[in-house]
Amino acid sequence: MLVYEFRAARGRFEGALLGALERTESGGAIRVVDVLFLARLGESRELAALRLNGGGGSLVTRLSEFRLDPARRRELTEQALAGPEGDALEELAALLEPGDAVVAITLEHTWSRSLADAVARSGGESVFEGEVDDGAALTQAALVHTRRAHSRQRRKAAPPRAANV
Repeated sequence: MLVYEFRAARGRFEGALLGALERTESGGAIRVVDVLFLARLGESRELAALRLNGGGGSLVTRLSEFRLDPARRRELTEQALAGPEGDALEELAALLEPGDAVVAITLEHTWSRSLADAVARSGGESVFEGEVDDGAALTQAALVHTRRAHSRQRRKAAPPRAANV
């Protein structure tokens, strides 16, 4: 799982993320399992939310629609907020200033299947593999990691406290 935060002053969404996700899957070694995109759009403070499961061409198509078609973006945002993760998405959205965004992605390392087969044929067995059990974990992880980042930023920005002597 990967979680990224974009602050308004630095974040620009011009299709680079979409292209990177498409290239990630094109070789077949990695599959995009879940995508969460949550943003507070500029001056309007409008919330844009997208939760997608699956991969392949349909993922890229849906991401493109979300990015380029405002009506489709509003529709997909309403679906995400009305879904089972709606409360967590709203909580995460409360952390975002205008122009801020959070992107969380769950990946499957499809190459690991052939490695696991080779290990089994050699008499070995896996003793640990880290993975996300369900899509809700993606939203929760985005929330936790974004809170941590905000906490670190507040500590950096806070003036030093005088020591009591």
